[in-house]
Amino acid sequence: MSKENDFLHQEGEKVFCFHGKFIYEAKIVDTKYYVEPNRNPKTGLTGPHYHIHYAGWKSSWDEWVDESRVLKYDETNIEKHKQIIKSLEKKSPAIKRTVNDPCSENGRKRRKEQPNEREVIVKKSKPKEIFSVPEPLKAILYRDWKNIHIDGTLVPLPRKPTVKDIIEDYRSNRTDYNRIEENSDDGIGQEIISGLHFYFNKCLGVRLLYKGERKQYRVTRLKFEYLDNSQIFGAEHLLRLFDSSLSQETLNALKLHLSDFLK
Repeated sequence: MSKENDFLHQEGEKVFCFHGKFIYEAKIVDTKYYVEPNRNPKTGLTGPHYHIHYAGWKSSWDEWVDESRVLKYDETNIEKHKQIIKSLEKKSPAIKRTVNDPCSENGRKRRKEQPNEREVIVKKSKPKEIFSVPEPLKAILYRDWKNIHIDGTLVPLPRKPTVKDIIEDYRSNRTDYNRIEENSDDGIGQEIISGLHFYFNKCLGVRLLYKGERKQYRVTRLKFEYLDNSQIFGAEHLLRLFDSSLSQETLNALKLHLSDFLK
C-alpha cells in the first residue's frame, strides 16, 4: 500500500544516493511503501523505498533502497558530494606501528605507560609475493570486495561449505593422493594444514574483516558462541587470509603447502 504523504522524495526527482561510502547523483524511477508483514527483500525493512537509477551508470546498477540512503539534491548535499570526492583524491602514505605479532592483541594496543617515549612510526612496505593466487580465485576476491564496498552486500552466515569443510576436504584428497605416491614430508604437510586452520580462527576477527562486517561478526559470534570461526565462515574469508600481508618468515615456511592447497 502506498502512503504518498510519507515519502520524502517523489518519482522522477533528482537526488543523491549512498552506495557504500560514496554518494552518487541519481534519479528516482519508482517508489513503493512496504507495510508489515511485507518487507523489502533486499533491505529487510518496511516503509518508503525508492527504485534508484545512478546517473551515468548502466541500468543493471539500478536498485531499490530505503529512505536512509537517499539525500535531497540541494546545495548542502552538493557540497557534501564535493567534499567526499576531494577526500578520495587525497593520498596519504601507508604507515604501521611496529609490533611483534600481527595477530597479537597486545600489538593492537597503544603504549601509554611511558608518555615521554616517542612512538616509532615506520612506512609500511609492500610484502613480497611468495606464491601467486590463481586468477579464478583473484576474481572471487575482487567480487567479494565489490559486494561489500560497492553493493553493500555482506556474505551470508553461516556459510556452506565452511572453512573447516574446505580444509578437511583438502586433507582427505591429500591423504588419498599420498596413498598412491609416497610423500616423505606428509607429516609436515599435515602440520601446515592444522596450522592453517588454527591461524584462520585466530586472525579472522583481527585482520580478515572489512569495517562494514564487524557488526555482523559480533552478532554472529554471540549467536554461535559454541562454534569456531572456521565452522561459521567460508571460502571468501579464507581467501583473504592468502591475500593478506603475512610476515615474510611465515610465508617462507608455508609456501610449498599453501600453493598446493590453492591449486
